Amino acid sequence: MKTNQSKILLAVFLTVLMVTPGCTQLFDDSIDDGIQIPTFLGDGIFRNMGQPDLQTFDDCEQLEQSLKSSIEEEMRTSLLQAIDEVYFWGWGLEDDIVMADGSAESSNSGSSPPTRTQGTDFSGTNNQEQGVDEADFVKTDGYHIFFLDSGQLHIFDVPEFGEITHKTSIEIEGNPVAMLLEDDKLVVISTVSSWNINSEDPLAEAMGWDGDWYGWRTSTLTKFTVFDIEAEKGAAWPLRELYIEGYYLTAREVEGTVRAVTHTWIDIPGVKTWLDLPDNYWELDWEDPKRKELRIEAAAEAISSNQEVLSKISLAEILPQVHERVNDEIITHHMSEGDCEDFAAPENSWNRGFTSIFTLDMLHDTAMAFEADHIVGNWPLVYASEDMLIITESAWDWWWFWDNNELNEMTNIHTFDISEPGSTDYIASSRIAGTIESQFSISEHEGFIRVATTTGQWGRWWIEEPDPLESHVVVLDFDLEKDPLFPQTTMQKTVLTEVGSVSGIAYNETIWSTRFVGDRAYIVTFENMDPLWTIDLSDPTNPQIMGELEVPGVSTYIHPLSDDAILTIGLGPADEETGLGLDWGHTRLSLFNVSNFSDPQLTQTLSLSAVDDPHDGWTWAWSEATWEHKAFQYWEPKGMLAVPLNTYRHNYWYVDGEYHWEYEWVSKLIIVNVTENGLSIHGEVNHSEFYESNENSWWSSYNIRRSIFMGDYIYAISHAGITATHLETLEEVASVQIYNEDETSTNSDTEEASKETEE
Repeated sequence: MKTNQSKILLAVFLTVLMVTPGCTQLFDDSIDDGIQIPTFLGDGIFRNMGQPDLQTFDDCEQLEQSLKSSIEEEMRTSLLQAIDEVYFWGWGLEDDIVMADGSAESSNSGSSPPTRTQGTDFSGTNNQEQGVDEADFVKTDGYHIFFLDSGQLHIFDVPEFGEITHKTSIEIEGNPVAMLLEDDKLVVISTVSSWNINSEDPLAEAMGWDGDWYGWRTSTLTKFTVFDIEAEKGAAWPLRELYIEGYYLTAREVEGTVRAVTHTWIDIPGVKTWLDLPDNYWELDWEDPKRKELRIEAAAEAISSNQEVLSKISLAEILPQVHERVNDEIITHHMSEGDCEDFAAPENSWNRGFTSIFTLDMLHDTAMAFEADHIVGNWPLVYASEDMLIITESAWDWWWFWDNNELNEMTNIHTFDISEPGSTDYIASSRIAGTIESQFSISEHEGFIRVATTTGQWGRWWIEEPDPLESHVVVLDFDLEKDPLFPQTTMQKTVLTEVGSVSGIAYNETIWSTRFVGDRAYIVTFENMDPLWTIDLSDPTNPQIMGELEVPGVSTYIHPLSDDAILTIGLGPADEETGLGLDWGHTRLSLFNVSNFSDPQLTQTLSLSAVDDPHDGWTWAWSEATWEHKAFQYWEPKGMLAVPLNTYRHNYWYVDGEYHWEYEWVSKLIIVNVTENGLSIHGEVNHSEFYESNENSWWSSYNIRRSIFMGDYIYAISHAGITATHLETLEEVASVQIYNEDETSTNSDTEEASKETEE
């Protein structure tokens, strides 16, 4: 994550407020209910948010000091809460070390260039931005379908549209969650639980295994397996296996470069956030002042113990690491090697979490070198355009509010230049008021950053007269200014500043969906009605609310059809007459006419259900497309939309004096005709027969998850198999069942199904 500015401009001037270690005077003269308070418990340290700009750490000693201070203060805050029996639950950037070991090259040269074109001949992933592919568990190149399910990578051939044959299934370590495909390279991302690592695997030792299952550095790893695929032969050759410590969040691919984002906290054995109370504590009356005295003593002991533990651990034990499997060995890339310039943090921040950006060039670097860069910060939200990666995070962590309730609800925005393959370069940061609902609340257009936020959400349950909820759209732009750290020079640095905003959007409502399209923004808020707001961003310095339309129900995803029409998906009202509540038995599509941007109009709504009568014993129905845009598949060439719908019920009967019951699952893909003037149901694909076995359990996946349009056919993909259906006749022309009714997978099952399909 190389910076666009010189190293000296990013020198760290962190003000570290250390709790004095090794205190020998445990009590001062202050009195609280007659109880002496330890000096180093005090009233809490005031934590301000400093500035959002990411600043690299000049050296590893500085990074170690900052991290240990933050860990100690967070633990101390938790212990202070325990004393009062109050608990809250929260909600280098210089040249990086490039790590590559020259793994063995594939013995094949890959498949020939495809002649089927995505967007013309077949549909791909429903991505937020054009040119930016988002990781998902289904991918296709038009000739093959790749499907991650139940610990395996399944590869299917599509010789001709309307056909499908199973080629192979490959075991993937851990739980495969997503993948990215570019030419003949496939990156499979899986999560690996530390608890499932074999103790004899060298990875276990690298992760801290010493015979104690509780000694793991972190509970979860994100694994990247890079395959060179030769799908027409059913082959996939692993090129690299990389593990980064942390939870997988998301990944994007632009022109062959993968950028994945993870977040982690490294577990530090021995650090205490709880009170070790003596047995006699629990025998005391609730109001006995001796109870608080014992809690204070236990907190003092815990803080002293934490200081001792932290003084003995090394920096390498705190930082996330990357492990690489090469044959039967594990090579660990220690992030503390070198000068720690690939770590950065907002100024004066108090954090111990790590947001890691993993950059892997699949196409332009034959050795596939990678970078791993880290922001010391909070849980992030990620957006990417073709030229820019944006990471947002809360400007504070939950524990900052202890004895410091004046902190405002703020979000940090960190921007990175990704216009060059294989490179992720920090640009600048900013801070805005409020919280951000999803990746669709963020946009980059012609160099301007647009963000939709809502203020007033934090602290409403304890503030007597909170400010009303209010949503805003903020526009930010990049500029150069004189660096305040070097006022006597002409040095400049890039800054990200607010240049325009519009507020007063939907008082006492929250944002449920947002979509930025060119110089327009569409926002849906909800309390009891569903207002659609249209906002003009053509003048970035002066955004304007143009129109508002109230419609019963709520939209959770907005899909642009043209400059004149948008399509949304969500839930209709529970009561059609009053428009109040939400109907959880149907999924609702809404078509809007926005040709007059100042006066948006509802053209039509269409309610969808997987069954004729959703109230006939059927449990809550759902469509994954209402919360996951990748399940929403609109195919412009044919003007068709595919929406998965699912529900189930328990069927009971009485035989020979005994009650019997079974689940009845309904899993369908509804195909809808879409024009700018109206919506109509075209037909459906039904996978319910795949799930008729009484052996199935409710926690498994019995839903059509994804769909792909190919020529005159639509492919529906679920846990049990893939079907191909002709769009005009709605006849099922091909089917491959992956799993049989006993939930076991064998090549013979799929091969037999493939033979039947071919016949």
